[in-house]
Amino acid sequence: MNRRALYAWLILSAAAGALALLAGGRVWARLLAPTGPANPEALHDVPGADVAPVITPVVLAALAGCVAVLATKGVFRQIVGVLVAICGGAVVVGMTRVFDDVLLLESAELRGASVDVTVWPWLTGLGGVLLIVSGLWAAVSGGSWPGMSARYDRSDRRKPPSERSMWDAIDRGDDPT
Repeated sequence: MNRRALYAWLILSAAAGALALLAGGRVWARLLAPTGPANPEALHDVPGADVAPVITPVVLAALAGCVAVLATKGVFRQIVGVLVAICGGAVVVGMTRVFDDVLLLESAELRGASVDVTVWPWLTGLGGVLLIVSGLWAAVSGGSWPGMSARYDRSDRRKPPSERSMWDAIDRGDDPT
């Protein structure tokens, strides 16, 4: 059962990160200038990377955290889950900046322009909320999920062989290295 929860968490986290990354790079708003002799209906696209340049690195950090959750166990997995949730919160805060920055751009560049906000900042925010949910999920129940296989871990945790035992191994025809 725990393995299914881990797989479901991984799908949710990857989908949330992909959604936020895809939507964060699109055009978030369009500034439409009023028609007139000086500026005949100018159209200015405002991409998400200009409004909130922090979105891409934060989402990439969250996706790296998803890989780290797979590679860790116990308390460390829960700490990484909290960090993924914090990254999701940063995505949501970055998404809300479109409303402040569009108004600033409107007043600075195009007086009297109308602002058309697209659906992309909302989808970016949805990806951020899903990252928060997945991070909290990993923080709460990630400690019980199975870890990576211990198949290649060294099973003999003894002290290193002495010089004498290495010579004895060579005498037997074994390679002590």
